[in-house]
This record gives sequence, structure tokens and C-alpha cells, in this order.
Amino acid sequence: MGLLSAPFRGLLRVFEEVAQRAEHELYDDDAVKAELLDLYQRLEAGSLGSDEFERREAELVARLEEIEAHAQHEQNRRNPPRRSRRGAR
Repeated sequence: MGLLSAPFRGLLRVFEEVAQRAEHELYDDDAVKAELLDLYQRLEAGSLGSDEFERREAELVARLEEIEAHAQHEQNRRNPPRRSRRGAR
């Protein structure tokens, strides 16, 4: 039976790897920071209007906050905060 299930285990491993890479890309703040830097540079160069800048900046800052919240959630999931035993009898 192990020999028959080997292709399925291999396929499952491929799907797991794809999911890991997609999640990493989704929550990679470097790309968002680079886009934010580009946005500031375009504003300074005059190639972007202030309304468009403010709209995109708000979107990117919200995305960074979402990424940070996700990272905090993952950290808490992996290492749950310990509860204080003070007051316990």
C-alpha cells in the first residue's frame, strides 16, 4: 500500500510547497514597502498627483498593518502567551 500512496504523498507535498510560497508572497512586507517608496519618489518627481498619492498611500499603509497583524497572530499561534498564575490558589 505504501508504494501506491507514494505519488499522492508527492503531490500533497507539491501542494503544501505552493501554499507556503503563496502565503509568503502574500504577507511579504518588502514588496509593499518598495511600492510605498516608489510612490513617494513619484510624488516628489511630480509624476503623481496628491489625490492619487493619498489614496494609494492609505491602501499600502493598510496593507502593511494587515501584514503586521498577521505576523503577530502567527507568532501568538506558535508561541501562545503564558497566563500569569498570580492570584491562582
